[in-house]
Amino acid sequence: MNTRIGLEESVRKQIAHKLNLILADTYILYTKTQNFHWNIIDPRFYSLHLFFEKQYEELAEAIDEIAERIRMLGEQAPGSLKQFLEMTSIKESSALLHAPQMTKELLDGHESMIRYLREIIDLASKLGDEGTADLLIQRLRAHEKHVWMLSSTQSAI
Repeated sequence: MNTRIGLEESVRKQIAHKLNLILADTYILYTKTQNFHWNIIDPRFYSLHLFFEKQYEELAEAIDEIAERIRMLGEQAPGSLKQFLEMTSIKESSALLHAPQMTKELLDGHESMIRYLREIIDLASKLGDEGTADLLIQRLRAHEKHVWMLSSTQSAI
């Protein structure tokens, strides 16, 4: 795809590759969060059910923004579960877990995302891709907020 956003092809490809990995991790974290939303069994079911719903809805919006940024860079965004599973660093959760285990797994996923985002923000900035850096800074803040909320929930469970 011919893109006219002022970045060299090699930069666009390098950043798009990193965004593919972020997209895969975000998609798996989204799926895990939705799974927990559906399957939570806990005395605080209703509040945790809504809590997880708000989180997966925010992740769903992020998935679209990240995929669209990959397309803006002139690359094909991955779009299959097979591709996401091959690229992700976040493990799926298929077991029926209790609420503390669910929040711990989500907390671990968001912390992992934060570490990787910090690296890619630095890379995007060094390569002059402020558009991607800005998107990833927004994602960083969202994941930091999720960590704060999950940590607060975790200590209360």
